[in-house]
Amino acid sequence: MSKILKMLCICTLSLFVLGYVTNLLCIKALHYLHHQTDVKLKTVDTEFVQPSENFALRILLYNLPLVSANEKEYVKIAESVNSASLIETRLVLQRAFTSTEAIGYFILMALALTLLSKWRRKSSKRDEDLGMIEQQAINLINSISPSSRDKECKGDPQKRIAALLERAKASLADSKQKNACLAFQDKLTLLIDRHAYLQHIEKKLKTAAQTNERCGLLFIDLDGFKQVNDAFGHSFGDTILIQVAHRLKDIVKHYQLEDIEPTLNLERNLSRLGGDEFSLFIPHLKHPNVCNDIAQAVLNEIERDFHLGNKLIKIGASIGIAIYPESAARPNALLQMADVAMYRAKSDGRGIFRVYSPEMGNKMRRYHYLLEELRTAISENNFHLSFQPIVHVEDCAIDYFEALVRWHHPVEGMIAPDEFIPIAEETNLILELGDWILTTACRQMYSWYKAGMKQVRISVNVSGVQLKHRDVHQWVKATLQSTQLPAQSLMLEITESTLITASNKIIKQLEECRKMGVTIAIDDFGTGFSSLSTLADLPIDVLKIDKHFINQAKCNTKYQQILRSISELGNQLSLRVIAEGVEELEQFELVKSMGIRCVQGYLVSKPQSSQSVGNKVLKTGMNQMAATGTGVWLPDDKRYDPPAH
Repeated sequence: MSKILKMLCICTLSLFVLGYVTNLLCIKALHYLHHQTDVKLKTVDTEFVQPSENFALRILLYNLPLVSANEKEYVKIAESVNSASLIETRLVLQRAFTSTEAIGYFILMALALTLLSKWRRKSSKRDEDLGMIEQQAINLINSISPSSRDKECKGDPQKRIAALLERAKASLADSKQKNACLAFQDKLTLLIDRHAYLQHIEKKLKTAAQTNERCGLLFIDLDGFKQVNDAFGHSFGDTILIQVAHRLKDIVKHYQLEDIEPTLNLERNLSRLGGDEFSLFIPHLKHPNVCNDIAQAVLNEIERDFHLGNKLIKIGASIGIAIYPESAARPNALLQMADVAMYRAKSDGRGIFRVYSPEMGNKMRRYHYLLEELRTAISENNFHLSFQPIVHVEDCAIDYFEALVRWHHPVEGMIAPDEFIPIAEETNLILELGDWILTTACRQMYSWYKAGMKQVRISVNVSGVQLKHRDVHQWVKATLQSTQLPAQSLMLEITESTLITASNKIIKQLEECRKMGVTIAIDDFGTGFSSLSTLADLPIDVLKIDKHFINQAKCNTKYQQILRSISELGNQLSLRVIAEGVEELEQFELVKSMGIRCVQGYLVSKPQSSQSVGNKVLKTGMNQMAATGTGVWLPDDKRYDPPAH
C-alpha cells in the first residue's frame, strides 16, 4: 500500500514541476498498478483524444470511470465504459476543475480503484479497510489540491468526496449547456448563427401556413464596414459588429419581436448570418408596412455614431425585405429573396431599404449569368480596348488617350461596361482583367510612342479593389518594364471617392509611381466630397471634372461658378484640369471660357479602335508628330472650326 502511495505522490508532484518527466513517472506508476493488481488497463481510443493532451492523463481518462459515493461505499466502479461516459469524463477533466484539481481527482480515482481491488481480494475486515481507503483518499486530496477543501465537509470523508463529485456533476451540466449554446451561437456577437436561424424560421413558417399569417424578413448588410476594417484593423471592426448586434437587440425589444429560447436564453428572431450581414425575422405580420417601419428604424440606429475610444465612426446599412408567402415559402428562398432586395438597395444608392419584387429576381439571375460569362471571357481573352482622345481646347492637340475596355459577347453583342465592371469588382475578377487592360494599353501606347507620339500619355482606370490587392507601384513598374513604355507616357485614373478613403500605404505606393514619372489623375472629381486640405495632400497631377457638372453648367449659373472655382484651384495647385463628358459645342465653349484647357467627350470623339486612331492620326499627321510629339484630333462635330496650324 505504501509503495503505491509513494509512487502516486511522486507522479503527482512531478506533474507540476518536471514537465516531460511527468509522463515517464506516470507511466511507471500505471505499470506498477497494472502488475501489482488485477486491474486491466484499457487501450486509448484516439477518436476522442487530441494529440496535445497529456499522455498520462489520457490513459487515466479512458481507464477510470466516474465514481459516485453513497452511505455504504466510498466508490462504486463502473463495469463498462461506453463512448458517452468517456466524453462526459473528458468534459469533467476539461470543465469541472482547475488543472490541479483535475490531476488530484484522477490520481484519487487510480488510488481508489487499486485499493478497492486489493481489498476485495484479500481483506475480510471490510469496515476497517474501507475506512483506511477513505482516509488515504482524503489525505491525497488534501496534499494535491488544498483549494478543493470544503469547510462544511471538514472531518467527514464521505461528505468531502460527495461534495467533490456533486461539484463535478454541476460543472458538467453547466458545460453541456454552454456547449449547446456555442453550437448555435455566433461567437463574436452571441446572436444565433445562420443554421439555427433557418431552423427557427422553418418552424415559424409552418405555423404561419396553418394560421394563414404573413411573416417578414430583413436582410441587413453594413455599408462602409470594410473600409473601417481596412483602416483600423479587424479588432476594431469586431467591436463595431458587437455594437451593431446590441442596437439590433434594442430594436427587437422595442417592437416586441422577442422570441427567447428558454433553455439557452437565446433570441431566435435575430441572427448574424456572417461577416457584416445580419437578419431579423418578423412573425405575425399584420401589414407589410410594419417591415418598412422596422427597416427604417434599423437604418437610423446603424447610422448613429459609433464611439470607440477617442474615435467616432460612421457607417450605414442597406436592407432587403422579403414577405412570406408572397416572396417565397421556404426559409432559404425567403432569405435569398431578401438578399436580392438588399443588393437592389445597394445599387440604388445604399443607406436605404427595398422590398423584393419578381423583377429583382430577374436582375439577380442576370447578375449570375453575366458572372459566369465574364469568367469565360477573361479565360478566353474576349475583350478589346477602345481609345478616346483628350485634347487641348486651343488647337485639339492630343494630350492623352483613355483606354476603355470593351466586351463583345458572342450571343448578346456589346455589353456595356457599366453592367460588367461592377460585377468584376465585386468578385475580384477585376484583378485579372485589370492586368490585361494595363499590359495591353501600355503595349499599344509603346507602338504609338515609337511612331512619334512621344508627348501623348495613355490613361488607364484603376479601381479601389486593385489598389487594395495590388502593390500598385510594383505592379506598374513591372508592366512598364515588360512593355518598354516610358513611365512618362502613362497616366493612372483613380476616382475621388477611392482616393480620399485610401490607406497611407496606398498613398505611398502612388507617390512612388509619381517619382517614376507616372501621372496620377483624380477621376469623377466633384462627386467624392474631398476637402481642400485632403486634395492638397494627395499625390495627384490631374483633375478630371465629373460630367454631371458639365451637363448642369449650361443652364445653372451656380454650376458655372463651381467650374470656374475648380479651374482656379487647379491653377493654384499646379494641376491640369480636364472636363469630361463634353458633348455639345456650347459646352466646349463654356468650359474654355472658364479657363479649363483640356476636354474629353463625344464632341471631340467617341472611343475608337487602335486601327482607327492610326488611320486618323498617324497617316495624316506625321509632320505634326515629328515637330511636336503629338497629333491633332479634329472634333467629330463639324461646326467646330479649330485654328489653322
